[in-house]
Amino acid sequence: MSIGKSLVVRPARDHAEAVARFAELAARDDANVIPEGRSRFLTAGRAAPLAVVLLHGYTNVPEQWMPFAEQLRERGHNVVIPRFPGHGIRGRSAKALAGVRADDFLRAASAAVDVATGAGERVVLAGLSIGGAMAAWLALRRNDVTRAVPIVPLFGVARLNAPANRALAFALGALPDFIVPWDPRGSTADSPPYAYGEYSTRTLGQCLDIGLDVARSARSAVPNGTTTMIVNVNEPACNNALACDVATAFVRRRDGSCDVDVIDGLPANHDIIDRNNPQQRTSVVYPRVLAAIERSG
Repeated sequence: MSIGKSLVVRPARDHAEAVARFAELAARDDANVIPEGRSRFLTAGRAAPLAVVLLHGYTNVPEQWMPFAEQLRERGHNVVIPRFPGHGIRGRSAKALAGVRADDFLRAASAAVDVATGAGERVVLAGLSIGGAMAAWLALRRNDVTRAVPIVPLFGVARLNAPANRALAFALGALPDFIVPWDPRGSTADSPPYAYGEYSTRTLGQCLDIGLDVARSARSAVPNGTTTMIVNVNEPACNNALACDVATAFVRRRDGSCDVDVIDGLPANHDIIDRNNPQQRTSVVYPRVLAAIERSG
């Protein structure tokens, strides 16, 4: 599958242009979008040495990254958090995801990078899950991304190898769309109050397509900057082995281009970023993510 062909890159040249680019991004958040779901631009009102783009996970919203984004701003960084299409809609129904495609995700993420290029001298792109896969995808294709930090990235689902994940992505795209609860028991206890407690199977297939495209591209390309993959030893949803395979492929192409930070001792919990996840351990995770973002090389 060919994705990203419709991407238009318009990097902001200065902070004033970054503000204008963000206004275009924020204009997509209409009255149907909840306050927690709106795109964010945390800025000191001028360009900073570092601008950070934070990408939320599938069925979550920009609020997922608060208060980590506030910590970044307090450290002098400008921060952009885009909302992905179909997310953060009032009513918390994943039916809002119907028709959202891989290119829709990538356009929103790339538009946030456009903002960041005018908001900082260097741009770091970090994301969780599908956000992590998009961080790697954009770092492969945009030379203005200095550093990428994919966190428990979705390059494939756990317990399935690469061929099985490709077959799954194809099947999810070919079959009718189903709305399925994240918890088979129907419980939403682990779902933050602004996130969907269910997902669209077809849109999940689109998410998988992005991760699988990164894995294919890694055989012949490497990001212009550097990358740190952050994985949870007890990750229950995304495939750590495939993330490590991508990291290994990057290093084969250019020595020192990628490393893997393995966090042990966390629960078997996919969302290691959201403070409102009952199993969160942000006191452990935030410092690791911050160190990866602020690394100079």
